[in-house]
Amino acid sequence: MKKWTNKAEMYIKQHWIRCIVIFLIILPLLLNIGIYITDVIYNAFGWTLTASGLDNQDWLSFWGIYLSVVIAFIGICLAWKSSAEDRKMDKNERLAQEYDADLKEEKNILIEVCQSFNTDIIYKVINELNNMDIRECRRILQNSRERILNVQVKFELLSDIAGDFQKCKECDFNPCYDRENMIAIRDLYYKTEKKYLEMLNDCVICVDKMEQQQRNEKIMQNEEEQISLLQQRIGLAKNMSTSTSVEDIKRMEEEITQLRYNLETLKGQRVENEEIKKLANSVAETINLISQEMKPQLISYCKSYMGWKNRHKRELLLEGQIQYIKYPDCNKKTDL
Repeated sequence: MKKWTNKAEMYIKQHWIRCIVIFLIILPLLLNIGIYITDVIYNAFGWTLTASGLDNQDWLSFWGIYLSVVIAFIGICLAWKSSAEDRKMDKNERLAQEYDADLKEEKNILIEVCQSFNTDIIYKVINELNNMDIRECRRILQNSRERILNVQVKFELLSDIAGDFQKCKECDFNPCYDRENMIAIRDLYYKTEKKYLEMLNDCVICVDKMEQQQRNEKIMQNEEEQISLLQQRIGLAKNMSTSTSVEDIKRMEEEITQLRYNLETLKGQRVENEEIKKLANSVAETINLISQEMKPQLISYCKSYMGWKNRHKRELLLEGQIQYIKYPDCNKKTDL
């Protein structure tokens, strides 16, 4: 019984003008039947419940006045309903526009988030490390790090995805599909960001080692050239056979000894190519993980999330409120 009562209330709320029109049509018939019954009671018992002796002219006069009032009343109701619908449409359109403005800002942030994990430029740095200028490599790595950190600030300040979802605790639809999708994006973003920053740290170490190796190689080359030059000067001094030349020979031999000692020290500090290659392989593995698994999955989550947000914008435009769906009951698919 309660179920039918709720359905009747819902129908009346949705079609109240139609119910009024039907009531106004039935009312005169009920009135006519009531008058007939009162006449019967008057003739049978003599009880006067209403005026007796109403003829067709009186009844037709009543109908004329009644229909005029009904038509005027219906016109007023239709005008009021049309005005109410216009106000509702204007309100819904304003809500949808405000929601769309926030949606566009959040969409731009998510696009920037996905673009910030640029692995192509890092892959180029690692593959062409021997040919690129070290300062250029450092600039690229520093710019990548700054971009990641700047995007993180925007992600946390300008979007609801990085929130703590305190407002969801009192919601009847908790957990809803929107909340679960936002949590998935948030967790995957921080996981990807951590991997990307670790990869940048490995790249910096690799660049440092390469810079050290290049610097040592250059110093070793210069010292070998000095040893060769000193050996040539010793040969010339021996041909002179003077006391001065003997002292010069001794001094140059000491210099050669010191230079050779420096060379051995630098050779001991030389970074092996295998160590650099090992770091580069580690970076390459992380690049593949981010570019082939984590980043595509993050993009997929963002598309699904924006699809539901666009659906909510249409709901605001048509109904004036967002229809959240509890996650276990969410079987509908949205157009992405």
